Amino acid sequence: MPIIPGRVREARTERGLSLAGLAGSEVSRAFIHQLEQGLARPSAQVLEMIARRTGKSVSYFTTGTEGQEPSRFDVVGDLVAMSKRIERLAGTLDLNEVNREAFRIVVNNLRHGARLIAAARRADEGSFEDANGHLEP
Repeated sequence: MPIIPGRVREARTERGLSLAGLAGSEVSRAFIHQLEQGLARPSAQVLEMIARRTGKSVSYFTTGTEGQEPSRFDVVGDLVAMSKRIERLAGTLDLNEVNREAFRIVVNNLRHGARLIAAARRADEGSFEDANGHLEP
């Protein structure tokens, strides 16, 4: 189920839960970490368990604000997650220098695309702040 990854960490830390505390016996703390990084997606049952433990609604994790229609996908998050997966894949393969460079180019292009999309969204919203809240020139 598609979620907003940052919301999992936000809800967990607001509640004072560790990764293991949120995971309980249902899932691993590594899986919760992957959710927070946008590298995994929870099943409906796991998302309901996370909502119960954090005291949030399921829609808190799936929509921009409470009550909005769920987003079908998070392009920026998906691009960053894909770049991380490709980077990990490249680390497991026995690649020559040319192929390593090709993987680096793909990873960099995915991350650059994510930054461009995020900047375009901020421009559409009239925000002139970067991801860290600093004013951009």
